[in-house]
Amino acid sequence: MNTLSKIVTFVPLQRSAEAKSDETVLDAARRAGVPLGNSCGAIGVCARCRVRVVSGAENLTPPTAIESQVAERRKLDADERLACQAVVNGNCEITTTYW
Repeated sequence: MNTLSKIVTFVPLQRSAEAKSDETVLDAARRAGVPLGNSCGAIGVCARCRVRVVSGAENLTPPTAIESQVAERRKLDADERLACQAVVNGNCEITTTYW
């Protein structure tokens, strides 16, 4: 059993949630009551859940193949991820342009 915390903090909203096993940033955002866009059913193609990783990028899983394709097509910056694809493995801070 992993005893390391996996707290996702959403700044500047100052809301957070502890990520469960194999849970994405989007899942944690929903539990924290954080408004985060999504229209593709979390399959990674709409990019509406684009977020910026403020800290803890190393605590997210590497980009999926779908996420990499979307990142190239949508010109995501290096510190941006799709919340529906990034699985949380440790503490991180997340923001987006519309909060």
